[in-house]
Amino acid sequence: MRLFIIIFFLFINLQANNSITICGTGDSQELLETLSFAYEKEHPDSKIIIPQSIGSGGGIKSVAFDRCDLGRIARKIKHSEEQYNLNYLLFAKSAVVIVTNQNIKNITNITTKEFINIFDGTINKWNQLDNKTNGKIYVARRESGDSSTTVLEKNIKNFKKIKKLAGKVIFTTQEKLKIMCKYKNTIGYLPYSQVVHSKLHILNFDGIKPTIENIQENRYKLILPFGLVYKGKLNKLSQSFINFIQSKDGEDIILSHGSIPIK
Repeated sequence: MRLFIIIFFLFINLQANNSITICGTGDSQELLETLSFAYEKEHPDSKIIIPQSIGSGGGIKSVAFDRCDLGRIARKIKHSEEQYNLNYLLFAKSAVVIVTNQNIKNITNITTKEFINIFDGTINKWNQLDNKTNGKIYVARRESGDSSTTVLEKNIKNFKKIKKLAGKVIFTTQEKLKIMCKYKNTIGYLPYSQVVHSKLHILNFDGIKPTIENIQENRYKLILPFGLVYKGKLNKLSQSFINFIQSKDGEDIILSHGSIPIK
């Protein structure tokens, strides 16, 4: 019996050493799921766990209080979070893109003025933008403090000044993606990495397409940083996974999600 207990705890410890959990924002969730799947194919004895979104702040606190090995965040560490003494690694950049449900086919571009007027409710019907497109505009947006929202507030003039925003607040990236794919006549914004393989219709913004080249050349301004945070020294599996992210195979996966790998 004693031997069985010893073997059991050795097995549990071995399992723990062969898995890591990366929790936090939903913005980089799908990208990291794809990266983890590819890593596990090369390392079948390892497990990379990517839980559902708890936000960038949740990822930081989970790492700080030893509930996760790595935290996924879509912003820099805030001044108030510096007390946790976490390390920050930027591994990719992704555009924040303006998207519509796939039923909106005639509209390919949205200007700053049109965007502001949609989100303040001045424009509330699609035929105000295109006379061949009918129906009410349904706005799907994120809460104040959300990473994508913050990017828009910093880069789109007067967006932050809107006193009463139109539409409905959706609190996770994954839920917003599902809602926008399901319901016709919706418009919103999401990380490019989340929508690149979806059916959502991606709009140019002020005539600029959110391509890798336009992001690299700083022509497309709505950019979201994808980072990982960790405490102290990385364990062996965490370091191995990060090495994979920064490898040629990892970079190819990041690029396939419409994002730019960072070393």
